[in-house]
Amino acid sequence: MPKEFPQNGEVVVCKITKILEYGVFAELLEYEGLNGFVHISQVASSWVKNIRNFVKENQIRAAQVMHIDFEKGQIDLSLTKVSAGTQRAKIDAWKSLKRNQKLLEILANEKKSDFETVWKEIAEPLLQNYDGLQEAFTEIVVKGESAAKGVSDKWKPALIEILQKNIEIPKRTVRGTVTVSSEKSNGVEVLKAAMIKARNSQKQGKVELNYLGSGKWDLRVTSNDFKSAEKALNTVAETLENLLKAESGKSVFEKIEN
Repeated sequence: MPKEFPQNGEVVVCKITKILEYGVFAELLEYEGLNGFVHISQVASSWVKNIRNFVKENQIRAAQVMHIDFEKGQIDLSLTKVSAGTQRAKIDAWKSLKRNQKLLEILANEKKSDFETVWKEIAEPLLQNYDGLQEAFTEIVVKGESAAKGVSDKWKPALIEILQKNIEIPKRTVRGTVTVSSEKSNGVEVLKAAMIKARNSQKQGKVELNYLGSGKWDLRVTSNDFKSAEKALNTVAETLENLLKAESGKSVFEKIEN
């Protein structure tokens, strides 16, 4: 009998393995050797005339555990109890975990070690410091060894190398508009110099300024996360405002919500 069962109410990832007129059987992908059953009443919230219109064999779904018979090893599942948003988030998290586990398997093979050792010496320390491996791996790619908290020095170079090759850091872009003006006779030069200084006032992201006409510019900042991007956007806007104010000019910033 499997050593580990899910808990009642837990949302699990499963693969539809068999479809019957009265329900479907599903393999619990996070629990080795466990299968569950979804009664037709729990397949969809609407009336089900043809069950195959709602589920397909080999389909990956998220389901909620309704009841567990530990003696018989039977698990009742529900698809209707899981919202579309929860299902998407759960499956995305599961896929992410599988990808990250695969990277650790590759690392273990390259270093002629076993997966259990790699998991214990790399994954477990990271999971004590981060909410998940994806967050940990992303931080390591961005910040290097300092982000590999708790990982032995013997693993860090190889870990960083494999992560840099396989993990693409997501980019986040925030934007706004700045409307600028100058009362000086050399206003064009004043505005140009101020924009260059403002653009170079931060190093946390890529800054783009594109002219829209009538003294209005499109300001965009792209960074690794929204927090950094927004901080950089505000820094550029504030710097530009202060520079032009000192030169008898004016800058009005308006953030555009994504």
